[in-house]
Amino acid sequence: MSAILTASSDDGERRQTERKPLSVRVRFTPTGRPEMEVRSVDISTTGMSVVSDLNLAASTACNVGFSLPQGDGTQFKVVLSARVAHSTYSGQRMGFVNGLQFKNVPAETQAALTRYVKG
Repeated sequence: MSAILTASSDDGERRQTERKPLSVRVRFTPTGRPEMEVRSVDISTTGMSVVSDLNLAASTACNVGFSLPQGDGTQFKVVLSARVAHSTYSGQRMGFVNGLQFKNVPAETQAALTRYVKG
């Protein structure tokens, strides 16, 4: 099951990004805070959503690390820099859903993200 979400970039351009559900443990380290373990909600080729106890300001820099399942049964280890695009409280998820935008994604990682989302 995947969905198309519309997002707005900093310059006001509207774009569509396909997202796919992903529920894995994520090592999440916002700037100035200790590393914590959070749970992912979904992922795209350009970002992901995670649930945490933190209501983070937009543009907060962070690092994420997680294992991304691949179609052949293997796991691809992802470690990336990101920035918070939005943070919204969800009573259903009992925490803040932090939308993250990946930064400087290496080609090999981009290929793994694409395989997962499109696969």
